[in-house]
Amino acid sequence: MEREDKIPENVVSANVVVPPVTEPRIDAGRLPLQSATTAQQRRVAFGILMLCIICLGLGQTILFAILPPIARTIGLADIHVGIIFTVSAIMWVFMSPFWGRQSDVYGRKPIILLGVGVFAISLAALAIVLQAGLNGAMSVSATIILLVGFRSLHGLFSSGGPAAAQAYVADRTEPEDRTSSLAGLAAAFGLGATIGPGIGSATVQFGPVVPLFVVTGIAVLSFVAILLFLPERSRPPNRVDRPRLKFSDKRLRRILAYGAGGGILMVMPIQLVGFYLIDVLQLDELTASQFLGVALMVSSMASLFSQLVLVQRFRLSHRLLMQLTPILILAGHLIIALGHDFGTIVFGLMISGLGTGMFMPSYNAAVSLKVEPEEQGAAAGLANSASAVGFIIAPMVAFSLYSVSPQTPFFCSSLFALSLATYAWLYLGKPEAN
Repeated sequence: MEREDKIPENVVSANVVVPPVTEPRIDAGRLPLQSATTAQQRRVAFGILMLCIICLGLGQTILFAILPPIARTIGLADIHVGIIFTVSAIMWVFMSPFWGRQSDVYGRKPIILLGVGVFAISLAALAIVLQAGLNGAMSVSATIILLVGFRSLHGLFSSGGPAAAQAYVADRTEPEDRTSSLAGLAAAFGLGATIGPGIGSATVQFGPVVPLFVVTGIAVLSFVAILLFLPERSRPPNRVDRPRLKFSDKRLRRILAYGAGGGILMVMPIQLVGFYLIDVLQLDELTASQFLGVALMVSSMASLFSQLVLVQRFRLSHRLLMQLTPILILAGHLIIALGHDFGTIVFGLMISGLGTGMFMPSYNAAVSLKVEPEEQGAAAGLANSASAVGFIIAPMVAFSLYSVSPQTPFFCSSLFALSLATYAWLYLGKPEAN
């Protein structure tokens, strides 16, 4: 496809490097010429998209940071927290490919709006239910049911947002820029994940669920900004004769298998570390919330460094990054398992964070570069679905292993990381593999 209005320099928005952007030329069958976006509008568009992803990162880490202590206070068992995330993840796995395909048909912007809008609604609902549980206004059973229901709403509809956002970026970047461009999205999420625990630690003093309401407000502002200022001037191409992408697609199956394994490794520590700090360091719930905020912030900062420096600045190939990811996670999880003080545990999270920061941009780029332009949304949906498998498998396995000892899940995940590293070097190291 021909392109025009190439923007030679990067744009920095909220400390995230916005990749160079191109816009498809207006031709026959598309909108009239006066509907074309200007270079300035495209700069603004990418900035808005990054802020949207920052918001999603905020919500994710704040929920992981405040839910374990609140769950213990309400009387929820650790496995109940795992169920809340697992059911939502199942919805995410099944719905992400669907919403990705819909973005190919109806455009990226409507699906992004749907994802952000439902994200705000579900987060506010979770906050209300948690507060009611803390006040004793509902039983533990009712609290669990409502938490599972509203978190499932997030999985059903918000799963379309990241897939459509990735496709929006892929539509407007050249293949050679794809890895660093998608690293911009990952870095935006990482920035939100970094800020999230800090906001949680600062605002939890005003109430245990106040951080969730703060992020809900930010999500509403993001929704309005996308609605008013995110341009999408070209109609989606006709996909009537395009076969539906499947997980078994020979172009993608090895990469998607890697993504599922990487998702498990990425999810396990963030779901366990809150309980790990409470049990290993013998902390009370309030102190654990504050310590957990610091630990998750350090991990997120390490991920952000990977995405902004190692991926974008050094422009390492996605193949090399996919090989390095499990090695760093292996080292980090071993350090956590062997650590008996806060400093050692945080150092392990930092090393692991360096690896997880490389995971999403390299994995998403590998998937994107394997498919045609009109398949970008469907491919992004499959990629998100495969990596979200970690949210299904990790809680069930991790909390079962955690009942043996707090260190057992991290020793086991280290062995799994070694297996994934071997897989990456054997099957993803050659250019024809990905």
